[in-house]
Amino acid sequence: MSYEYEKKFDVVIVGAGVIGCSIAYSLARKSAGKLKVAVLERNSIGSETSSGSAGMLAAQIEVETQSPLLGLALASRKLFGPLAAELKSATGIDIAHSESGILELAFTAEHERALRLRETWQKGAGLECEWLSSDRVVKKFPFIQKKPLGGFWVAKDGQVSASKLTIALAEGAKNLGVNFFEFENFDEIDLNAPHLDFVETNLSKFTADHFVFAAGPWTGKILKGLVPVEPVSGQILIFDMPESWRNRHPWLSPIYFGNTPGDDPVHCYFVPKGDHHLLLGATVQSRGFDRLENSAASKKMTDYACGIFPELADFPYKGSWVGLRPGSPDGMPLLGALHSFENVYVASGHYRNGILLSPITGKLMAELILDGKPSLSLDPFSPARFAH
Repeated sequence: MSYEYEKKFDVVIVGAGVIGCSIAYSLARKSAGKLKVAVLERNSIGSETSSGSAGMLAAQIEVETQSPLLGLALASRKLFGPLAAELKSATGIDIAHSESGILELAFTAEHERALRLRETWQKGAGLECEWLSSDRVVKKFPFIQKKPLGGFWVAKDGQVSASKLTIALAEGAKNLGVNFFEFENFDEIDLNAPHLDFVETNLSKFTADHFVFAAGPWTGKILKGLVPVEPVSGQILIFDMPESWRNRHPWLSPIYFGNTPGDDPVHCYFVPKGDHHLLLGATVQSRGFDRLENSAASKKMTDYACGIFPELADFPYKGSWVGLRPGSPDGMPLLGALHSFENVYVASGHYRNGILLSPITGKLMAELILDGKPSLSLDPFSPARFAH
């Protein structure tokens, strides 16, 4: 077969979502642009899951117990401030980083008990958080019309623009010499341990010393099931906050407000964005690679949200977005060398935390490839934990 391109690189990264772009940027930055890095993408940069994520940096708000994932999330959250400034300087792109806090409301006694337990152990672990009384919640967010029993508040959690973060990382990587190849398609590769020599796409043949598979929910399929990463769909509804309303309510903090009633509950949240959009999310469904809108879920989410925040009914509806999250059996990412291979790495399975974990994933994977050992242990996240 003849190819439009047949080139050799030091590192080839498969996937130009936020994880792949972060690894590319970190590799190029750490090597001062001396490493030859290529990023292969089946569509365009950031066009899949990364483009429509709500962009929450929820390192603490959702965590129910201490785990290795919590430490990874906290380390990554800490990187966002310096990274935002660095990317703005290098690319001119503002990733809209905001450390505006995240709130989770309790409307039932059971949910209140669970959130108070979360507050207790997190404070015991030295983490900053607090319980807000019902009156404090209403004072802070007067547009919430259904009075809660209270709320769990994490001041250091926040958000970014997921799409701008992905593009900024890609542009920063390009400025340091990384090559991006878009619309390079392949479904599977020939995997013969212990060494991978090349990857063939519909257009090109890429040889490299190291290969990193960061293809989000497609990672498991591409690697022929050697890693148990499967797509989990998430549906978000998009509304426009009218200017007159925004002037009265300068709202920046995402709010979780519990589960919809009835069968197949949806855990709902609001995320106000700087572009005046309000995101309402999000479903969690295992439907393979199906990205069609679930209209019944949309109605369930909207009806429930309007009961909490009635003014939402007057906001212009802009449409829905369905993305595919890369899920793993234990809910933790797969980071590190692919078992039985000496030059193949995996960075996937981030599930709902891809945006939050992108800086630390890029940093640690770059250290692993260039130094042989990352600054934080990746043992709890090793793909080998699923080796058969």
